[in-house]
Amino acid sequence: MRRAGRGCAVALLAAALSACGASELPEATETPEPPAARAEAPAASAALPAITPPKNRVKTPFPGEASPDLESAIELLADTVDAHASDPENPWAVAHGLLARGAGFTLSDGEPAVEAMFKDYAFEEELGGRALVGFPRKRGEIRIEPHTDLLLKAMTEAGVDPSLAVEVDGHPHEVGDLWRHSLLTTWLNLGNGESSFDSPNDMPWGIQAIAAWAPENLQWAAAQGTPMSMNDMTRLMVHVLHTESGFMLQAMAAGEDFQKRGQGIFQYTCGGAHLLQGGAFVVARGFGGEDELEKLRQQGALLYYRFPRELAITTSGAAQRPDMALILMVQQLKFVGHWLESAHKLAASGIYPPSGAERQVMAQALVALVDTVSALKRLGAYDNLDTIRLENEQLYLDLIGDSAHALHGVELALGRAEYIY
Repeated sequence: MRRAGRGCAVALLAAALSACGASELPEATETPEPPAARAEAPAASAALPAITPPKNRVKTPFPGEASPDLESAIELLADTVDAHASDPENPWAVAHGLLARGAGFTLSDGEPAVEAMFKDYAFEEELGGRALVGFPRKRGEIRIEPHTDLLLKAMTEAGVDPSLAVEVDGHPHEVGDLWRHSLLTTWLNLGNGESSFDSPNDMPWGIQAIAAWAPENLQWAAAQGTPMSMNDMTRLMVHVLHTESGFMLQAMAAGEDFQKRGQGIFQYTCGGAHLLQGGAFVVARGFGGEDELEKLRQQGALLYYRFPRELAITTSGAAQRPDMALILMVQQLKFVGHWLESAHKLAASGIYPPSGAERQVMAQALVALVDTVSALKRLGAYDNLDTIRLENEQLYLDLIGDSAHALHGVELALGRAEYIY
């Protein structure tokens, strides 16, 4: 089983609710209490809820303006994704290709990406009297899902039809069987902290993926008997996001700057961008409550506060350390691309409509994207990807994944891509 043996007592809640408690929030913000389990959680049952795909397909209400330089950057990003995220032997990259290019993404061998991932990497497992399917973390040296439900999250966000027919271990299935498997293998005991997730940093992909096709007020029982509630999961994830961002919320309230020392939210993948986007998605889908919505609105303001400060850190760092310029510019691509995704998702869902001044920051982010891609081009990053892969596999993966997020972000920013929630 994909998640067998990964939960350990207090591993999740201790990390989420205690380890980050050293960061004080602004005086105007009360430190949130740990989420409590809701009384209405159901008893264990073999019944599974009906898959309910998102009804909202919206575009940003604040589209940016295209330019020849921006179009050139988009073309370079798209060429990179099409050439390197289509590798049949790199499922992690394929997930990013789906995110950037949509449900119809095709692999370099001509196979449809979604069907190929199931046929080549998924496994069949019986749960609750049903034959369902899942993906392993890795197979040999091939990374498949370093984050729980990475592929399902990419498929749901790309708009894949849950009834799409796929083959696993020679047997017919539908994509929805992956969602059902994830539902039954996701569990969190709010009483003792035992969980199917490795850590709070492992949560966003899985929670967003389940929420994407969840019916209203989703409650279920995991295969090992734990009663579950999507409202509880939402409250916990937003609580983690809010608490880990406490030092920046405090700096923003005081009108001060902050430093990046790997603290708080900077310990999370992509600087917490996935935690933010996952939290925003589940709240936009109607889970959680007014408290979670208010915390996401604070995160919206924080997003615009962060932009010039974090951009200045990488830009000045690259100028001071030319020997580190390539690595720093890849980090800048990561930041700007994820920022564009986050800002326009929050705007499109209505969680955080930007002010006039903040819309100028949106425009500045497009300029920053052009400058970042141009710098990477000058540094030879896009012309030497195969060489980079031989010398530094992680840097290569960052270039591919971050190019995909940047491409998705700019397509959202220009109003060319829809936000499905």
